Amino acid sequence: MTLITRFINRLKSDGVMMTFHLTFRHFTGINIINLYNAIRFREHKIVTSCDISTVLPRSTSLPHPIGIVIGHDAEVGENVCIRHHVTLGRSVPEQSAGYPTVNDGVVIGTGTTVLGDITIGENASIGANSVVLDDVPPGSTVVGSPATEVD
Repeated sequence: MTLITRFINRLKSDGVMMTFHLTFRHFTGINIINLYNAIRFREHKIVTSCDISTVLPRSTSLPHPIGIVIGHDAEVGENVCIRHHVTLGRSVPEQSAGYPTVNDGVVIGTGTTVLGDITIGENASIGANSVVLDDVPPGSTVVGSPATEVD
């Protein structure tokens, strides 16, 4: 066997071993990352900073579930979209104060605060960074602080 033939054969065998080695390291690395994520994300609340104290319907959409706070007596209907940093809670800290009711098909924008014993009507939209303190009629759009209806 010539020197070149031995060199080529060695490259072939080393190439196979190198491919196996890199593949093994790749999959081992993925498993380590998955283990890390399983430990880190074992409680959803730690990762997203969400405090959802009520039961949400399966059709509720949370496109970016970061910083959402929903009080334990708040009612959320079907097909509701709640964006990040939304608060649904009481307007005063007393136990007798009520929580909001969000009816079906409502879209709540980013950073919105909905406080008190109020009702958000079906298919209503609430703009980003709004503060809602009064009832919202069905099918309407409200924006601002305090929230007012727009056409």
